[in-house]
Amino acid sequence: MPFLELDNVSIGFGPESDRVDILKDVNLSVSENEFVAVIGFSGSGKSTLVSLLAGLEPPTSGTVSMGGKAVTRAGPERGVMFQSYSLLPWLTVFGNIEMAVKSVFREYSRTEAKAHVERYIEMVHLTPARDKKPHELSGGMRQRVSLARTLAMQPEVLLLDEPLSALDALTRAVLQDEILQIWEQEKRTVVLITNDVDEAILMADRIIPLTMGPAATLAEPFPVTLARPRDRRALNDSIEYQHLKTDITTYLLDLNREARSLRSKTIFQMPDIAPRTFKLPPVKLGGNRKPASRAS
Repeated sequence: MPFLELDNVSIGFGPESDRVDILKDVNLSVSENEFVAVIGFSGSGKSTLVSLLAGLEPPTSGTVSMGGKAVTRAGPERGVMFQSYSLLPWLTVFGNIEMAVKSVFREYSRTEAKAHVERYIEMVHLTPARDKKPHELSGGMRQRVSLARTLAMQPEVLLLDEPLSALDALTRAVLQDEILQIWEQEKRTVVLITNDVDEAILMADRIIPLTMGPAATLAEPFPVTLARPRDRRALNDSIEYQHLKTDITTYLLDLNREARSLRSKTIFQMPDIAPRTFKLPPVKLGGNRKPASRAS
């Protein structure tokens, strides 16, 4: 039985008679503890997909379910980490994480809550910065705080919406390794949204392309059978990795070419508007009109 599922889900805007679908007829089944990457171009509806899975937006049609129960609203069992940090600037690293912990684990004593927060600060290697505020941190450190805050709520599903795309390559690699290490230790179900093929292959069990929007949908998945743990340096010498990367990249490029071809063939019918005619009054030439007098 799937742990997280989208069953024939569509979401759009506008009246039913003239609705524009962002996502259409989307089907997704994610097993418990599975790491799935959804890959696609910007504007295809990846963030909308995350909002559906998180319960932040209801589908126009179809059902979203987790553990066999319909998802009708957001909840701590589904933790979301976005590209933007969304940290409260007046709180420290400890304070930002503590606020989330207190909202979920209200039964914790002050000592229990403090120990819980400290555990996740240490997990993302931010103990020396626990009393700093967001403006004192680098982009990578702020994203670590966001990750720790999400993990501290102990969600059953971790939804990652391009959380590393704004970081430099070195910081991104470090955080990729940390997320993988945490996933292997904590055994959470993970759905990663990304536009980076290398990142998807490094981290996921399956890679599912999202077709071009509007009315985007999920295509057939690419299974990743590379042994774990995966070393990014060793991957470059792997024939299996090279073939998989080529297949996925080619598929995405074909999607892009197909979408551009369809757009170029679209014929816009201009409205049939007849020009209005105006009848001007006759102009009388000549006559007794006197020239304007010059100033002396």
